[in-house]
Amino acid sequence: MRFYEGDYAYELERVRDHATQLFTGWRYNVYRIWPDQKILRSGEASTQEEAASAAQKALHAVIRAAGQTEPTTRSRVA
Repeated sequence: MRFYEGDYAYELERVRDHATQLFTGWRYNVYRIWPDQKILRSGEASTQEEAASAAQKALHAVIRAAGQTEPTTRSRVA
């Protein structure tokens, strides 16, 4: 699932072990979606909550580094 905040987004996905086909954790990617889609950061975590928290922290750090204010209230989920 992807969560949008202004010109940025983060995405959460389950990680599957190719050998056993079992889910082993969660991966997150932080994107700049405008003017073009580009992955800025990524990481993995054991649980969905940990991945979401890490993704939000990374997203806010990327936004601050870009010199923008905190994300706007026009967030959406896709």
